[in-house]
Amino acid sequence: MTIQERFEAMKKSGAEIQRPMELFGALDEKSTMAHLDAKQATFAAGSLPVKYKALAALAAAVALDSSPCIVNNTKLAKQNGATKAEIMETIAVAKFAKAATVLSASTPALEWLNAQAE
Repeated sequence: MTIQERFEAMKKSGAEIQRPMELFGALDEKSTMAHLDAKQATFAAGSLPVKYKALAALAAAVALDSSPCIVNNTKLAKQNGATKAEIMETIAVAKFAKAATVLSASTPALEWLNAQAE
Protein backbone atom coordinates (compact mmCIF):
# COMPACT_ATOMS: atom_id res chain seq x y z
CA MET A 1 0.00 0.00 0.00
CA THR A 2 1.32 3.45 -0.91
CA ILE A 3 1.07 6.43 1.37
CA GLN A 4 -1.62 7.94 -0.85
CA GLU A 5 -3.65 4.73 -0.63
CA ARG A 6 -3.24 4.77 3.14
CA PHE A 7 -4.37 8.39 3.33
CA GLU A 8 -7.42 7.57 1.20
CA ALA A 9 -8.31 4.63 3.46
CA MET A 10 -7.94 6.89 6.50
CA LYS A 11 -10.21 9.52 4.91
CA LYS A 12 -12.85 6.87 4.20
CA SER A 13 -12.85 5.98 7.90
CA GLY A 14 -13.49 9.63 8.79
CA ALA A 15 -9.95 10.81 9.52
CA GLU A 16 -8.66 14.12 8.26
CA ILE A 17 -5.17 14.21 6.82
CA GLN A 18 -3.57 17.49 7.84
CA ARG A 19 -1.31 19.35 5.40
CA PRO A 20 1.90 18.74 7.41
CA MET A 21 1.25 14.97 7.28
CA GLU A 22 0.58 15.13 3.53
CA LEU A 23 3.89 16.94 3.01
CA PHE A 24 5.73 14.53 5.29
CA GLY A 25 4.24 11.62 3.32
CA ALA A 26 5.26 13.12 -0.01
CA LEU A 27 8.82 13.69 1.17
CA ASP A 28 9.42 10.53 3.21
CA GLU A 29 6.89 7.77 2.66
CA LYS A 30 8.74 5.19 4.76
CA SER A 31 8.96 7.38 7.87
CA THR A 32 5.35 8.50 7.44
CA MET A 33 4.15 4.89 7.24
CA ALA A 34 6.16 4.05 10.36
CA HIS A 35 4.64 7.04 12.16
CA LEU A 36 1.11 6.03 11.16
CA ASP A 37 1.76 2.41 12.21
CA ALA A 38 3.02 3.56 15.61
CA LYS A 39 0.03 5.86 16.07
CA GLN A 40 -2.38 3.08 15.14
CA ALA A 41 -0.76 0.73 17.65
CA THR A 42 -0.68 3.39 20.37
CA PHE A 43 -4.33 4.32 19.95
CA ALA A 44 -5.58 0.72 19.72
CA ALA A 45 -7.70 -0.51 22.61
CA GLY A 46 -5.50 -1.72 25.44
CA SER A 47 -5.18 -1.07 29.15
CA LEU A 48 -6.61 2.41 28.53
CA PRO A 49 -9.81 2.86 26.55
CA VAL A 50 -9.36 4.80 23.30
CA LYS A 51 -11.48 7.62 24.76
CA TYR A 52 -8.94 8.16 27.55
CA LYS A 53 -6.05 8.03 25.10
CA ALA A 54 -7.76 10.64 22.91
CA LEU A 55 -8.39 12.89 25.92
CA ALA A 56 -4.74 12.56 27.00
CA ALA A 57 -3.60 13.40 23.47
CA LEU A 58 -6.00 16.35 23.44
CA ALA A 59 -4.51 17.68 26.68
CA ALA A 60 -1.01 17.40 25.24
CA ALA A 61 -2.08 19.09 22.00
CA VAL A 62 -3.60 22.00 23.94
CA ALA A 63 -0.49 22.38 26.09
CA LEU A 64 1.72 22.26 22.98
CA ASP A 65 -0.56 24.63 21.02
CA SER A 66 -1.05 22.30 18.05
CA SER A 67 -4.31 23.36 16.41
CA PRO A 68 -4.56 20.43 13.96
CA CYS A 69 -3.95 17.93 16.78
CA ILE A 70 -6.47 19.69 19.03
CA VAL A 71 -9.15 19.31 16.37
CA ASN A 72 -8.23 15.72 15.48
CA ASN A 73 -8.05 14.57 19.10
CA THR A 74 -11.32 16.32 19.97
CA LYS A 75 -13.00 14.43 17.13
CA LEU A 76 -11.33 11.16 18.15
CA ALA A 77 -12.45 11.60 21.75
CA LYS A 78 -16.02 12.39 20.67
CA GLN A 79 -16.08 9.39 18.29
CA ASN A 80 -15.02 7.19 21.19
CA GLY A 81 -17.68 8.32 23.61
CA ALA A 82 -16.32 11.46 25.25
CA THR A 83 -18.95 14.03 26.16
CA LYS A 84 -18.64 17.74 25.50
CA ALA A 85 -18.23 18.21 29.26
CA GLU A 86 -15.33 15.70 29.37
CA ILE A 87 -13.65 17.41 26.43
CA MET A 88 -14.07 20.87 27.99
CA GLU A 89 -12.72 19.63 31.33
CA THR A 90 -9.71 18.13 29.54
CA ILE A 91 -9.03 21.49 27.87
CA ALA A 92 -9.34 23.26 31.23
CA VAL A 93 -6.84 20.87 32.84
CA ALA A 94 -4.45 21.32 29.91
CA LYS A 95 -4.67 25.09 30.30
CA PHE A 96 -3.20 24.78 33.78
CA ALA A 97 -0.50 22.38 32.59
CA LYS A 98 0.48 24.98 29.99
CA ALA A 99 0.34 27.78 32.58
CA ALA A 100 2.72 25.84 34.81
CA THR A 101 5.30 25.63 32.02
CA VAL A 102 4.93 29.33 31.25
CA LEU A 103 5.45 30.25 34.89
CA SER A 104 8.33 27.82 35.25
CA ALA A 105 10.05 29.11 32.11
CA SER A 106 9.64 32.67 33.44
CA THR A 107 11.44 31.91 36.72
CA PRO A 108 14.85 33.36 35.70
CA ALA A 109 13.21 36.61 34.62
CA LEU A 110 11.09 36.73 37.77
CA GLU A 111 14.17 36.12 39.94
CA TRP A 112 16.05 38.90 38.16
CA LEU A 113 13.07 41.26 38.50
CA ASN A 114 12.63 40.39 42.17
CA ALA A 115 16.29 41.26 42.85
CA GLN A 116 15.99 44.69 41.23
CA ALA A 117 15.55 47.78 43.35
CA GLU A 118 12.50 49.89 42.58
